[in-house]
Amino acid sequence: MIAKIIPIKSVRKSNYSALIQYLTNPQDKSERISQIKVSNCYSDDQTAALIEIQNTQEMNKRAKSDKTCHLVLSFPEGERLSHADLNKIEERFCDALGFTGHQRFSVVHDDTNNLHMHIAINKIHPKNLTIHNPYYDYKKVAKLCEQIEQEYGLTKVNHETVSDKASRVAQEIEARTGVESLLGWIKRECLDELKQSGNWQDLHQVLVRHGLQIKERGNGFVLVANNGVAVKASSVDRSLSKGSLIQRLGAFIPGEHSAQSSRPDTKQYQPRPLQNRIDTSELYARYQQEQSDSARQRTNQWVMLRHTRDQLIDRAKREAKLKRNLIKSIKAGRLAKKALYATAHQQFKTTIAVIKGDYQKAYQHSKTSHFRMGWLDWLAKEAKNGNAEALAVLRSRRVGQFKGNQITTKQSNAGFSTDGHFKDSLVESITKIGTVTYQAGSTTIRDDGKRLIVLPDTSREALIDILQVAMKKYGSHLAINGTESFRFEIAEVAAQNQMHVTFDDKRLEQYRQQLMKQYKVSKAQSAERIRSTTSTPRRIL
Repeated sequence: MIAKIIPIKSVRKSNYSALIQYLTNPQDKSERISQIKVSNCYSDDQTAALIEIQNTQEMNKRAKSDKTCHLVLSFPEGERLSHADLNKIEERFCDALGFTGHQRFSVVHDDTNNLHMHIAINKIHPKNLTIHNPYYDYKKVAKLCEQIEQEYGLTKVNHETVSDKASRVAQEIEARTGVESLLGWIKRECLDELKQSGNWQDLHQVLVRHGLQIKERGNGFVLVANNGVAVKASSVDRSLSKGSLIQRLGAFIPGEHSAQSSRPDTKQYQPRPLQNRIDTSELYARYQQEQSDSARQRTNQWVMLRHTRDQLIDRAKREAKLKRNLIKSIKAGRLAKKALYATAHQQFKTTIAVIKGDYQKAYQHSKTSHFRMGWLDWLAKEAKNGNAEALAVLRSRRVGQFKGNQITTKQSNAGFSTDGHFKDSLVESITKIGTVTYQAGSTTIRDDGKRLIVLPDTSREALIDILQVAMKKYGSHLAINGTESFRFEIAEVAAQNQMHVTFDDKRLEQYRQQLMKQYKVSKAQSAERIRSTTSTPRRIL
């Protein structure tokens, strides 16, 4: 599992109410939120608890740092724990970080392949009204993660907090965006050559061959690509920090920007999708073109909006000036004129406020309509609109083996198509690894292209719908994987509802056939009892 404290870059942006509003927003998804839990408040009612936490934070006037700790616990794909276990784990993390007795909201999100819990903790103690900022929290969190992985049998994740931080930063950036980062590109393309450089001239030559420059900025060095993208040298590797390079190569000697950077054999960094078994060049070119067009339209709209706003303000000023001149020209007493001037000024202020308010609304609408979309978000949008190629690219990003409850087939090519048998269904969302969530009747289906994913504690009525979808997609011969209780429950549902389905597992199939015989015998006996009780005896004359 992964536990991470999300930092707030600006105290001004620390808004507990806004955070809770985001966490508890279902976003038109039927299964985004599986649990909302309030701790250490007088009331379990969400609205009352939120007001209580906000009042507690307001009562501390001395604290200048962020008063909210946003902790996220994320579990490996397919590994899901019960709500009781999640609540125990949440309490252990809060105790380890020193937040025992602090007020908090805990929200479990189940709309992605990775079950995750958001914990919004009020750093202000409800009784002492003092703020608690945990020190070395990353070490405590890493140690507790290892313990929980061992206790609950979860997949072990590297929780090393010091070594090779740059690699983890690059991996996190690239995993979130799906686009190769400059930091990752430098590590893969020329880091070894940079480390082997014996003097500044050799270092500059290596950089020039890769379209890079090293520059002083602040108290350190940055590596700048030809397209203007820059990254801290020490973030790439500690051996490239200013202190390390000066100690190894001597005093810094700036490089001369030579014509070598324009040579055809010079490598250039360009943001592009990570290497994939599917060619994404056409899709990425279309994505870049759409983002460029959207940015241009947004800029043009903003220019028009500002121009319209300024015109309306100028007209309001002229009208206000005309009113003042009219008031000045009329014959009235001093107090009467003063009242008229005040009324005209108030009308002017109201008009300006309306103009600026309308401008802000139009500006926000334009910003929302033409916001810059990430590569993976764009692919998900395209996939939701029926683009099979975009869906295939998302699904090709999946790595590792899925361990959760699933229904699939053992046939060689089944389940890998992106023909979109769910096109006629209501698609709720598509994740960044291509898991489609859609409705089948009243049941939410999760389909990642290779299998149907079944969540724990799924009702038997929902299992019937899921089995029917699986039969439409894979045929009547299915493979059931997951926990033993889930597999037997699927067999029981199939037998009880007389579904024409078979299972690839011989033991499970025998169990299903045995249940079918039992159900048939039980049904026949019930029918016989009904006939015997409803039949009328023959009248003897």
